[in-house]
Amino acid sequence: MANQGILGQAKPTTGSVLYSTPPDRTASLAIKIANDGTASTYDVALKDYDQKLTLDASTYKFHKGDVISRYKFTVDTAFSEDAFSPGTTFSSDDGEKTLKYESRTQPDFVEYFVKAVATRTIALESVSGSDIVVGDTITAGSAPDTTSVLVYEIVTNEAASTAVVRVGPSVIAGNGGGSGVGGILDAGDVIGTASGSGTISTGGIGTAENNFVFSITSSGGVYTYYGSGESLEFFDDRTYRFNVSDSSMASLVFKLSETINGEWGPDGIASSGDEGTELTTGKTTSGTAGQSGAYVQYAFGDSVTATTLYYYEGTTGTAANGQYGGSDASMGVNTSYTFVSFFVYDIQGTWANSTDTFTVDGTTYTVTAQTAGAFGYVRSYEGTSLYVILDENSPEFAGTNTFLDNPKLAGAARTTATVSSVAVAQTASEAVNLITDGKNLTANSTDSLTSIVLGPGERIVVVSATANNAFTAVGFEDTSSDLGVKVYNPSAE
Repeated sequence: MANQGILGQAKPTTGSVLYSTPPDRTASLAIKIANDGTASTYDVALKDYDQKLTLDASTYKFHKGDVISRYKFTVDTAFSEDAFSPGTTFSSDDGEKTLKYESRTQPDFVEYFVKAVATRTIALESVSGSDIVVGDTITAGSAPDTTSVLVYEIVTNEAASTAVVRVGPSVIAGNGGGSGVGGILDAGDVIGTASGSGTISTGGIGTAENNFVFSITSSGGVYTYYGSGESLEFFDDRTYRFNVSDSSMASLVFKLSETINGEWGPDGIASSGDEGTELTTGKTTSGTAGQSGAYVQYAFGDSVTATTLYYYEGTTGTAANGQYGGSDASMGVNTSYTFVSFFVYDIQGTWANSTDTFTVDGTTYTVTAQTAGAFGYVRSYEGTSLYVILDENSPEFAGTNTFLDNPKLAGAARTTATVSSVAVAQTASEAVNLITDGKNLTANSTDSLTSIVLGPGERIVVVSATANNAFTAVGFEDTSSDLGVKVYNPSAE
């Protein structure tokens, strides 16, 4: 419903927005100015924008009414590229809040945490109970005499009641729980958890070898060996950071290649003639492996990056390190892109992380994080000057802020624009905006400005030399579509 009556009040000493017309409204109003006892001058400005931004280039695709946003929401459930339509209103499930969807966002990077572990395979038969899963500790014996191993991979054959598990080094407590010498595991030992177990097959314990294992959640998460079972995948439209800060990575060099085992080659022997080269496109590194904050990062490129990449250890002078790579040490591209973050605008109400949810097409999404930023609409773009209308509840844009432009052509790539400086702030004005300039209001007197008509997104800014002048805007609003709000749509014609 359109507002009417008092539309705004202010008693400023510096610039203040007395009233701003929403992007879908017009307004007709009068302004009353009352002095409370000490004469003071005042200014009134009528602006059709909030901020004048100076951009770093004049080649961006911005148009009147374009939605621009830096405000990002993150949710707990991944969604596909076409799951949400631009401009769609999301209502919180408690019915108290709303926001509008602008576009999905790329993460700055996806982080995988890497450890180096000596692993071996153990073949099990007579597997019973619930499935043993990656991250389980499976144990032989009874306390205090136990031998335990951590599971990094499991491949099961339910029909035959068999499984092959890849485990880390044995941890022996007391006299150990295995039947081998010194309590080590041996054929015939029953190992498992409270919910599942199996018997080690004859000849079922493999030889230990060095491997990289990965956690895709956090440094304290569950680490997985990606080999004959689950595959390690990547989206080739984004950047991946391999966190190599774990102490097990000290003196090791994590690398990628389009060739199996990279510089070792498929035979695992460096300089034998079948070796490949390291992938260096988009690669950056930081820190020293094995120390806090160290990582190896790759900015992959859609349609440029190979569909399969192989990870390996790059110290080719140490023969045993060829074990880290191989045909199983691979990453496969996934082009069914999913996202967990998106830009929003027209935010109404205060959304709470971890509490507020919204439901779209039967799927409920929980808001897990918000990255605050400005959002609003383009008034005009000329040269490097971008005039913007801030949305209700939006902060101001600041120098160095970035946001995406809005090409009209369907499927056209968006470009990131950077704010070089703010030429005119929200509460400031230019000389051309003034309708009253430095007028003196005598003590205990009043003044008025009448018959003021504002279009969508226009603002009244007032300034008083002292706090002795009070401004009141009285009028009414009508609905309007004159601004022509447009949200970027990658599939629009």
